[in-house]
Amino acid sequence: MFNTVKFLSIFAYTISIFFFDWPYIAAYLLINITAMILCRVSPPAAARYILSFLPFVLLAAVFNLALGYVKDAIYLTVRLIFICNITQCYKKVVSTKDLCKVIEGLSRPLRAFNIDGKDVSLMVSISLAFIPVLRRDFDQIKMALKAKGMKINAQNFKYIVKPFFVGILSRTSEISQALRAKGYQ
Repeated sequence: MFNTVKFLSIFAYTISIFFFDWPYIAAYLLINITAMILCRVSPPAAARYILSFLPFVLLAAVFNLALGYVKDAIYLTVRLIFICNITQCYKKVVSTKDLCKVIEGLSRPLRAFNIDGKDVSLMVSISLAFIPVLRRDFDQIKMALKAKGMKINAQNFKYIVKPFFVGILSRTSEISQALRAKGYQ
């Protein structure tokens, strides 16, 4: 039950951060700092975690800047950094198993539509287990390109995307075959 409360709190925090303007940013900063202290997340660890997501955050900001929304780009960047930080804190106090149990419990009302909560939970756990594998594949592709003397830029983007998506599709097929072999429908 307590894990469900934590999950719903993080979910509400994440949604609420997009509805408030600058006067409330200080309150969100205070919430993040408090969460870091309670979860024992050190500032260097938080900075490393945020830096790992920085390309995606900056990409979202660049889109807003390209459209001429400077103020919105700044808001979005700050909000996404706060969300990354609070997610790190949540990840530190809740295991993947606990998260899957929470999602299974929250998806019980979907039984009315013939959707089993265990199926939803399984999809979440597979997705969470898949993330480090995808990161490792992406890093290997980048290292292979660097070993060949190629630079990582927009012109060489196809050399990154194609093997990356081929890897995703092959891993997805392997997971599907493994689930079928175990008798999971």
